[in-house]
Amino acid sequence: MKYKYKPNSKLEHFGLRVYLALVENFPQTFFVGGMVRDLLLKRKIWDIDIATSAKPNEVINFLKINHIPFNDINIKFGVITAIKNKYKIEIASFRKETYGLTRYPKVKFTKSLSKDALRRDFTINSLYLSIKKQEIIDPFQGIKDIKLKQLRFIGSSFKKITKDPLRIIRALRFALQLNFRIEKHSWLAIKNNFTLIKKLSEKKKISE
Repeated sequence: MKYKYKPNSKLEHFGLRVYLALVENFPQTFFVGGMVRDLLLKRKIWDIDIATSAKPNEVINFLKINHIPFNDINIKFGVITAIKNKYKIEIASFRKETYGLTRYPKVKFTKSLSKDALRRDFTINSLYLSIKKQEIIDPFQGIKDIKLKQLRFIGSSFKKITKDPLRIIRALRFALQLNFRIEKHSWLAIKNNFTLIKKLSEKKKISE
């Protein structure tokens, strides 16, 4: 889908600066997830995430070159946070996730956008915006789901939930926030596995 993006806030202008710092050397760099979803829904952009084929150390190097402050506290998960005053942009390297006995996966970096997309939770959060090509890459018909106002898990709903029960709470939260209905197979998986949320600590943060 073709999409011409124009930043509309200081946060978005900072996000574009970070994006441009990476994309010239790593063409597989995209705005991703909730930001792209909210652009299509014409909602205000509160959070910006960037996905890139660059590895974390490469991201750090180009942030330094462009004099952009950053935090690398989550580097083991492949995430570097660019910082400017109160604004923060999370930059995540493309990765695959393997789950064991806990909801915290082992991370392996990849150069593949399609493999990165598979690890995401919902189709509407798996949209990748390329500013250079002025297009949105949509591996799982997330744009169609946005038009239908429905929330749908990527792949097996059962597997997504059993790997990380927090996705049950995320699904309910997104459905309420966006006024979306939960697609029937996704809802059935939530209903049949709802007791799994008991495994979650009350202190776990629910993030975008």
